[in-house]
Amino acid sequence: MLARTVRIAWFASVVVTIGLVGCEPNGEQARQSTRDDGPLTQTLEAHGGIDKWQQQRTFTYTLDGFPLSPQVARPNTATVDLHNRRNRIAGEGFTVGFDGQQAWSSPGPDAVGLPPRFFSLGSFYFIGMPFVFADPGVVVQDKGTGEFAGKTYRVLQVGFNTGVGYSSEDDYHLFIDLDTHRLALIHHTVTELPDVDRVTWVFDQWQQVQGLYVPARMTFYAGWNPDDPGEGAVFTIENVTFSTEPPDPAIYSPPPDAVIDAAPPKPSTQ
Repeated sequence: MLARTVRIAWFASVVVTIGLVGCEPNGEQARQSTRDDGPLTQTLEAHGGIDKWQQQRTFTYTLDGFPLSPQVARPNTATVDLHNRRNRIAGEGFTVGFDGQQAWSSPGPDAVGLPPRFFSLGSFYFIGMPFVFADPGVVVQDKGTGEFAGKTYRVLQVGFNTGVGYSSEDDYHLFIDLDTHRLALIHHTVTELPDVDRVTWVFDQWQQVQGLYVPARMTFYAGWNPDDPGEGAVFTIENVTFSTEPPDPAIYSPPPDAVIDAAPPKPSTQ
């Protein structure tokens, strides 16, 4: 129990940091791709294609076991407007939202045990992979091949132009399955934690919904150890739906009892 408690606390600290990486596009820019060609094209096509992704407007899913905090480890459902990345997440006893400018939490600032801005932005970024890497300001390079747990993958390195997102200094390494061309795992830097170098996310299972492949089961590992990653934190993504119709914009407005996340947004150059 102690080991699990420590892992959850450490995981929460990491996601607070990585939830701020390159995930706040401005309005219509969320739909524009800089990856019309290049090393990521084959992977985007293997996941259903960037055109099909950008045709969708409303994206909903339920997270179960997401080990950010005891509250959000219980099932919680997100409703994302893919054209502007507004998000509303509702779970037992809490609601968190991001209206495009500010984040809020109900019924209070500690409703989910994390700053609402971090939680409302962070989870979608990983569930939206690899499509989020088609955002403006993303730079993708082919790095050859690499190994994880005895298997060889194609490796792409993803970086960000200066000023993009909150942590443009971070970089991601995407490991692509050589047979399916779908994303198998990623590892990336964590620039804001002095004692942490890299962390790893493994996409254990994918699910196909309306022609798009999105994660069904993921495992998070502290650090990067391709030979022996150790014990990971497993969570699932269920009840996934897409719609070309926009969500009701009112759901992203804070209710009367909500507390606004006072953290100022970092200006984006996207």
